[in-house]
Amino acid sequence: MINPDSGSTPKNSEDALLAELEAMGLTAQVMPAVGGEIVSAVSQALATKPDALIVWGGDGSVACALSASGVSGPPVLALPGGTMNLVHKRLHGELTDWKEILRRALPSEAEPFAAGCVDKHLFFVAAMMGQVTTLAESREAARHGQIIKAAELAVQSGAMNIERRLRLEAVHADGNQRLDAVAAAVVIGDGPIPKLEVAAIDPRSTFDWVTIAVDALVHGWRDAESIEMDETRTVTITDIEGLEFPATIDGETVSMPSGTTISLKRHAANVLRARLG
Repeated sequence: MINPDSGSTPKNSEDALLAELEAMGLTAQVMPAVGGEIVSAVSQALATKPDALIVWGGDGSVACALSASGVSGPPVLALPGGTMNLVHKRLHGELTDWKEILRRALPSEAEPFAAGCVDKHLFFVAAMMGQVTTLAESREAARHGQIIKAAELAVQSGAMNIERRLRLEAVHADGNQRLDAVAAAVVIGDGPIPKLEVAAIDPRSTFDWVTIAVDALVHGWRDAESIEMDETRTVTITDIEGLEFPATIDGETVSMPSGTTISLKRHAANVLRARLG
């Protein structure tokens, strides 16, 4: 399945992919999927009962395929064709050449792939909570060169407001861990045992927001000051005032009710990873 409208899918993607597969002694049925057609394209692809589902597109296309294929479906092989390609990085690390990924992944055995679960909705990279997530509109404006509009949207959204606070309660066998913060991130942590990495972000001022951002760029967000970390399989996020709060789930802007629980689904789908080394 190829999404030709993704951020970095080449114009000759169909011919190039078929040629590469033929050189490997493999055949495939190619199905284009544009915008709103992605859901139906994934459904049609899975109906053919393929040995594997190759998805060449961005994070949204891959997430759609992973969610639809699930535990009982064929393994999904993701080729980077989007702008951020965050799911691809989870799968293949820093390897970005699609041909190299194809060559290293197709001989591999299928592996289980973990996801976060919010009210039956799966996410494969991260969920972010708090007023700062309303910067999404501002970020899009900046990406299109509309700097003044981006600044106006950031101010109007109240994204830098540190008055609204969240409480995170991470579940542990020896007692739950509670963290209070202005914003939070829940990231899927890979490894021998998948986990949810919970980050409580607690700036003391607007200037502190900038300091945290710079510190995270230099040292990595896990080691930045004013960010408290925990690892769990279940975490509940509550607004201190009991209000709904803004969030993004794998980049999709949503509103979450106070008391939302995020849990880890250790086997959410099957994947093919590029063998590294």
